[in-house]
Amino acid sequence: MRRFLAFALLLGLTGAAWPCQVDERHRKDIENDVKLGREYSEEAKKELPASENAAMIERVQRIGARVAAIANAKQVEVTWGDKRLSPFTYEFTVVKGEDVNAFSLPGGFIFVYEGLVQFCESDDELAGVLAHEVAHASFRHVAVLRREQSKFDIVNIPLILAAIFSRSEGAASIAQGVGLLNQAVTSGWSVKAEESADYGAIQYLEKSEYNPVGILTFMERLALRDRAKPAIDWGIYQTHPPSAERAKALTKRLEAAGVPIKRSAVSSSLRADLRPNDDGRVSVYFGETFVYSFGGTDALVRADAAVVSLNHFFDSVPALFELRLDEGTRVTGRDQPLLEATSEDGAQYAVQAQAAFVALKKRLFDLNYRLWPQSDRATIDR
Repeated sequence: MRRFLAFALLLGLTGAAWPCQVDERHRKDIENDVKLGREYSEEAKKELPASENAAMIERVQRIGARVAAIANAKQVEVTWGDKRLSPFTYEFTVVKGEDVNAFSLPGGFIFVYEGLVQFCESDDELAGVLAHEVAHASFRHVAVLRREQSKFDIVNIPLILAAIFSRSEGAASIAQGVGLLNQAVTSGWSVKAEESADYGAIQYLEKSEYNPVGILTFMERLALRDRAKPAIDWGIYQTHPPSAERAKALTKRLEAAGVPIKRSAVSSSLRADLRPNDDGRVSVYFGETFVYSFGGTDALVRADAAVVSLNHFFDSVPALFELRLDEGTRVTGRDQPLLEATSEDGAQYAVQAQAAFVALKKRLFDLNYRLWPQSDRATIDR
């Protein structure tokens, strides 16, 4: 079981019918991956209780199947790993647990925790995570690791990796106690593997119905969550790239691919939306934050225009000073109208406009805090 946990952790965040031509050696490599992965998968299923949430299971398997079909049919650039197109019959298993985690075993056996599915704010984000795990399997990262580490005792690799990738407070001392691998080599492998899987995921999603920006917003929220965790000085053992660093790398990859980084399209917490009220009014929310309630015969039209303007403004990741309240009733962004309060919205419309400005200012502060310094942030056409 210890060996299983190590391989599961090392690939955590992270039907193939031979659609491509493979030679005899490649075929044996694929079969060995499947044999190894099935062995660990059977152990995993003994230790990890299967989810009973039918909706989650259907969602993961449906999205996973679409991503897997692309991975089996389309050759993509592999920055680290086996560059051959290796088809697998992918199996997606949802397991109980609140962990925001997923892991990929050799041969296409992928496990996803319920907590990760709940953490995803859209199918695009979930597709990004599944594509990352598919890339680990497709690029045969475990096999490449074993080959590159052949001069060391392969029996001890899982023990060391289990300690390192658990990222618990005692993990570093455990890893130091084992100390049988060239730590710098292992560290270099992990960074390369994670970056390779992230880039592979972007390429798969570009060929799919899903928005590649989903993997970025997912990683950004992980980075935000990780800020609240106790910091551990891993030093040479920092083999798993921090979420913030991975988010920055993903941003650069998306920019290079010409993918517009519109977070509102894939993240509900970074999107303005309208909600009709029972009294005929229409309210605008940003995530779960109430912004403003429109009244009058054109309430829906005005609310819809405000939603479009707000999403465009926030997607550009503006600075705080670029949001203003003009003449006490008009909220603007970069001198462009975002929403305007009128007497049709009620007697207290000016007060409501002030409250909307304050709410949006707070959300803009949250956005800037969630992301990175201006020089690292992606922008879209304004």
